[in-house]
Amino acid sequence: MRRRSLGFVLAALVVLPLSAQKMSQAEQEIRAAERLWNDARVKADVAALDRLLADGWTVTHGGGTMDTKAQYLADLKSGDRKFSADVKEDELTVRIYGDTAVASGLSDSKVTFKGQVQGGPLRFTRVYVKRDGRWRMIVSHATSRRPAS
Repeated sequence: MRRRSLGFVLAALVVLPLSAQKMSQAEQEIRAAERLWNDARVKADVAALDRLLADGWTVTHGGGTMDTKAQYLADLKSGDRKFSADVKEDELTVRIYGDTAVASGLSDSKVTFKGQVQGGPLRFTRVYVKRDGRWRMIVSHATSRRPAS
């Protein structure tokens, strides 16, 4: 009996960490979309963002202002919105509900909009839908938070 218990414990130690690390294909795709989102904004890669964002996409910024896809991309293209460093993302959680995914976590960015400092430490939620075989972001919302101590 004691041997079986030890065997079960050892098996659990090996199998559980492996299964905990295994992500679904959908979660991997959303995590990749999050990396693309952050990298493309820093590089002002409007073409990549245009492919990622659904036509009706909106963003609510940490300060409470809101932009449409057209406004946001125009601001990046013109240089009115500039990221001066990589966007840091932490505590990313991805939940999948069929053809809908919700990504949330913490981010920190250095961005200016028309010369005014924005960004900083934020808590975000983004929603994706899968259409025609690919994930597209449909909404993004951020709330300012205090920097980690």
